[in-house]
Amino acid sequence: MNNLVWQRVSPWALGYFVLHFAFRFVKDGIFNLLPILVVFVTQVQNKLFWGQVAVAIAVVALLVYSFAYYVNFRFCISDEHEILLNKGVFKKERLTLNFLRVQNVNITEPFYFKPLGLVNCIFDAAGSVGQEAVLPGVTTQYAEQIREQVLAFKETQQADELQPRTEDTRPNAMEHHLALTNKEVAKFGLMSNMAILALAALAPFMNVMLDFLEEVVINRLESFYQQEVGMLVDAAALAVFSLLVVIVVIAVLLSILMSLIRFYNYQLYFQGGKFKRIAGLLERHQLSVSFEKVQSIVIKQNLIARLLKRYTVQCFQASSGGFAGAKSKQSLVMPVLDVEQVNQVCQWLYPWLDFKALNFKRVERALLIKNMFVYALIPSLLFAGLCMMSDTLTPAYGVLSFLLLSVLVYLSYSRYGYYFYQHEGRFYGVFRSGMIGVQYRVFELYKAQSTHGTSTFLMRKAKLKSLSIQLAAGIVSLPYLTTERADEIINFTLYQAESDLRSWM
Repeated sequence: MNNLVWQRVSPWALGYFVLHFAFRFVKDGIFNLLPILVVFVTQVQNKLFWGQVAVAIAVVALLVYSFAYYVNFRFCISDEHEILLNKGVFKKERLTLNFLRVQNVNITEPFYFKPLGLVNCIFDAAGSVGQEAVLPGVTTQYAEQIREQVLAFKETQQADELQPRTEDTRPNAMEHHLALTNKEVAKFGLMSNMAILALAALAPFMNVMLDFLEEVVINRLESFYQQEVGMLVDAAALAVFSLLVVIVVIAVLLSILMSLIRFYNYQLYFQGGKFKRIAGLLERHQLSVSFEKVQSIVIKQNLIARLLKRYTVQCFQASSGGFAGAKSKQSLVMPVLDVEQVNQVCQWLYPWLDFKALNFKRVERALLIKNMFVYALIPSLLFAGLCMMSDTLTPAYGVLSFLLLSVLVYLSYSRYGYYFYQHEGRFYGVFRSGMIGVQYRVFELYKAQSTHGTSTFLMRKAKLKSLSIQLAAGIVSLPYLTTERADEIINFTLYQAESDLRSWM
């Protein structure tokens, strides 16, 4: 350890540290300061002057802290194939990350580094946000060199465990390429929940915004509508409705903008069993993922995606949480693909997979009966009872409620399905779920960490069992199978996981 050669990053990395800590303050610290902001707004006199003083102090503190962090930041690539980081200002720490624990080595090119030819080199450790190591402001050549060094060491160490497919690992394997136009990428903004996230980000300021909008916008709209159509409609209601429409439009535009920032000029390459994705507007992010390390693939289509006839494909790697909790950097996203592009990607990965033609087996009808009773009949009876006590509603609304909920319950039941397939000595599972939309999860059985079945008292009487398979990227569930079938799947999956010696990390 005494022979370690410690290195500094480029002085330009100071810009990265300033932006990094500023973002962390906005993301994590500003909500803790909300009580102080309330006191400032309600109690402090001469707000402009003291506000300027507070901003100046915050900027100076940010610059001083970032400079001190840069001075203390050192890194080293040891002979023991480890990445070592010394960092911290008030609390010094050393991060040690073994090459074998590195899941991805990603290279990002922020817009402020592009004229300088510098990039950020990110070492992504499986399942731990705190173990992510970033070398900011290094040259592209150095980042590529380190990435090749890490990946070559991992392949050497795991050569005996891996049994790659010959068609993917030959030196002259064909390189596949997929590109998405920015017009297509913009559609992902309509398909995703980014608009909801954009509105959620504005939630802390909603009261102030509503007061401002009521004074500046709603009152003027109400006056305008009163003059133009005051005799036909309620001007106040029309003004509020117009404002809501504007807010929704703004949220959708923000969602489209966020999708363009993330996936601008999307390029995807696949060769030799490895993905390489390049995308991003403000920061060109280069992500490399080995397909052998992908825990599962999800092909999904929500309501908006169905209208647009598009799908989203996501490759999940190991994470400390479930699918929803997976880090974005740990998952490869193909945001908006048509059916032909989905089939194209499936041919790269699973030549046998045509998800539209698979003969899925359904779960037992007992699930439909149970859900009809719990989620359709009982809520509708309660709603009908409330209607009977109301002067304006009739029990007929309860019948309409039952019909609507019954349709949703049946759609959910009909979406559930499973399919198992053997290809070249490998065993795969495909699980389908959804309601209005649909989702397919594909994974190799040997990557299961554990599997178990659960059943209630009534399910045991009916010889039924619900199945759960734990992957390193979350849980795959399948409700209401016969006990015999569930036990058969559990035993076979466990056998594959225990008998196959290939590494899934």
